[in-house]
Amino acid sequence: MAKKRVHEIAKERGIPSKEVIARLQAAGFDVKAAASSVDERDIAVAFSGGTRERAAAPQATAAPPAQPAARSEEAPAPGSDGDGQSPPGEPASNGGPAGQRASRPGRSGRLGEQAPGGRRRRVVIDSQASRPRGTSPPPPQRPPRGRGRRRRTPWVEPDLTQDANAVVEEAPPSQVNSGATVREVAESLGLPAPEVIKKLMQLGEMATLTQTLTDEAIGVLAEELDKKVEIVHAADEVEAEPAVVDPQDALAERPPVVTIMGHVDHGKTSLLDAIRETEVAASEAGGITQHIGAYQVHHDDSTITFLDTPGHQAFTAMRARGAQVTDIAVIVVAADDGVMPQTREAIDHARAAEVPMMIAVNKIDKEGADPNRVRGELAQQGLSPADWGGDTEFVDVSARTGDGLGDLLETVVTLSDLQELRANSDAEASGTVIESRLDPGRGPVVSLLIQRGTLRVGDALVSGAHWGRVRAMHDFRGQRVERVAPGEPVEILGFDGVPEAGETVRAVENERRARQLAGERATRLKTEAIARRQGVRVSLEDVFARAQRGEARELNLVVKADVAGSLEALLDEIARLPQDQVAVNAIHDAVGGINESDVMLASASDAVVVGFNVRPVGDVARVADREGVEIRTYTVIYQAIEELRQAMEGLLEPEQVERTVGQAEVRATFRASRVGTIAGCYVRSGTLRRGIAVRVVRDGTIAYDGRIGSLRRFQEDVREVETGYECGVVIDGFADVKEDDVLEAYETESVERAL
Repeated sequence: MAKKRVHEIAKERGIPSKEVIARLQAAGFDVKAAASSVDERDIAVAFSGGTRERAAAPQATAAPPAQPAARSEEAPAPGSDGDGQSPPGEPASNGGPAGQRASRPGRSGRLGEQAPGGRRRRVVIDSQASRPRGTSPPPPQRPPRGRGRRRRTPWVEPDLTQDANAVVEEAPPSQVNSGATVREVAESLGLPAPEVIKKLMQLGEMATLTQTLTDEAIGVLAEELDKKVEIVHAADEVEAEPAVVDPQDALAERPPVVTIMGHVDHGKTSLLDAIRETEVAASEAGGITQHIGAYQVHHDDSTITFLDTPGHQAFTAMRARGAQVTDIAVIVVAADDGVMPQTREAIDHARAAEVPMMIAVNKIDKEGADPNRVRGELAQQGLSPADWGGDTEFVDVSARTGDGLGDLLETVVTLSDLQELRANSDAEASGTVIESRLDPGRGPVVSLLIQRGTLRVGDALVSGAHWGRVRAMHDFRGQRVERVAPGEPVEILGFDGVPEAGETVRAVENERRARQLAGERATRLKTEAIARRQGVRVSLEDVFARAQRGEARELNLVVKADVAGSLEALLDEIARLPQDQVAVNAIHDAVGGINESDVMLASASDAVVVGFNVRPVGDVARVADREGVEIRTYTVIYQAIEELRQAMEGLLEPEQVERTVGQAEVRATFRASRVGTIAGCYVRSGTLRRGIAVRVVRDGTIAYDGRIGSLRRFQEDVREVETGYECGVVIDGFADVKEDDVLEAYETESVERAL
């Protein structure tokens, strides 16, 4: 019989693939994914209400029901009473318990009486039977109390096993905000403020009520007070949003959000470019995507939203952010390269976000491409292909030739149909910041992905420490729009600053409420920053001591980038540089072009301005030349990191390396009145040169370290003597040269140190 895939059956019958899978599983067929193949006969059986057993074999004739022996033995006969006694005239069942009880005449004759009809009636003997109904039983008799004795409470033995197994519930730790003041810490711990100040004084810290404490100080204080605390940071704190349950009639279908993830240079942007037929890969520096781009494509009657994440190792946070807002993750793997480190990282991000994954095996048109090898490597990562009986969809594609793109989109649509993605478009708008940047002409530009509700021009928004009012909205094509539905990306204008990428955005009732919420968040972040600065406080004496020890090697940077995600990635890479010998300080970082304020700050702090995908604005380059400030701009992140590493190595003191030039053996000594002691030497290796540093070694011990003052061969002064020749040597300032001494000539070179 011919076989068909589940999504083909769903398309023929006009029902979702999820319903087809449910019917097949109810009929007993093992179907896992929409790409599973099923025989036509099994399809007919499942949709006709049959089961897998009926399809496998004809229905067997029903056998006569066997009479259960146990129930026939236990159930009383129709004419018997509840005691299992057989009526007179009928034989009792052989071997049954009822028959055994019926054959005992003695006890029933003594305890019962003959009832009408020849049956015996059971009589219950009870001490309470003779008491009239409605009367309570008499109270129990108390034992007689002895005269002259006190009444004692009976001793009960304690249950030791229960106490041993009892679990003592510990009080939950108190939550304290990072950067909290002394008053706030006292309120969180439930202690009076004077007691907290007293304990801080005992620890050597003089603090007032409004002084900010560092996280380490809060931890030490809580330990001294025998309290458990949990430091809550603003970045880890999730804003408490009211749980809204939308009614089913208010939910409507929304486009699926698909994230393209994978290793660098595996063809993610080229694949997306082939899908939407635009040239984006050509405009990216080095062919590497530097920030997240959001686009929409149409396949048949379905709309799909794509997010393109970078594959370079520096953009880990951006890949994780893309996985958190997505519905389906497409892991792109090159058929000629296989599974690489960023491929495994992308898989881990998708698993952590609990996002369904599918694999796109790209570059199948290249020489050496082996899609089966890629399937085997991914099977070791726990992603077994559906063709091999697994539950992960694999699609072979080529971004260059366009092969397999239709199958890729069809699989994405099928997976989205199985998830039944719906959202309420009539609610307050909320979403996530995909990317943000500072445009010189338009101000802060924020890319959003709306996840619930409808965003309109004029709505008041709040995102972290920033707020704004929507002045204009543009879709991914750059066209102006008035409203945005769930599942659609949009670029908006109107924020007062550049919010962090990954922050949640929600609409509030008015600008006043938005300004209030943003102000509270900004105050919280400011107190945390103050607490961090207090933890790294350095005195002037420490600076002088480090300078005297040669440890005051610092490289100050002013970092500017085009978007917040790239700035975050660049700062993370700078923090990973080895800083045990040279400290790298990012004294200022922001989004936007390099302006005059950045140059003046760098001039005052002896810093270097590093720009990523940004250029100096106006006459800033001329100001930088006048102030002697160096501006470095880059378009690829690993080039910036490599040059920073070289700059750090340039700040290191060169290392002095000693190199042996020659060795000579003293065979005789001569004394001259005007010259001193002359050592008659034989050069065993290398070369002896006049004026070179020399070391006198006697019995393995250095006797003197100086320089060769005079070097002669016979009666002539020479510059150098090579191996195998004899010469006379006079060492400046040293006359105690003896036979069998060894002269080691050496020179010191300065070698640049590496990190």
